[in-house]
Amino acid sequence: MREMVGGCCVCSDERGWAENPLVYCDGHGCSVAVHQACYGIVQVPTGPWFCRKCESQERAARVRCELCPHKNGALKRTDSGGWAHVVCALYIPEVQFANVLTMEPIILQYVPHDRYIKVLPNCHVQQP
Repeated sequence: MREMVGGCCVCSDERGWAENPLVYCDGHGCSVAVHQACYGIVQVPTGPWFCRKCESQERAARVRCELCPHKNGALKRTDSGGWAHVVCALYIPEVQFANVLTMEPIILQYVPHDRYIKVLPNCHVQQP
């Protein structure tokens, strides 16, 4: 098992359970670890697993959260084709998930413009 500092990128809990295990991204240089339920993983894979950012193979320089200034962490696509952290989406009341089971895409159309690109006071995204 890979060593991880800080726990799940969404809830920060370092423990996993049989019914909600921690899943680690196998992307090159990626440090994303998430609980199955925290990231909306419908079925835990038996082989390699890649977070949405690594799965997209989009250039890392282009991927950043639309709700905070951080690039690392557990990101998912937004309804506008951008990216947002799951944890940021959970903290902002106007944000919705199109599919609550898979927690994607993240719908930002109801977020007031003054909330964009602000550091969330409880942001759990760890910076290297």
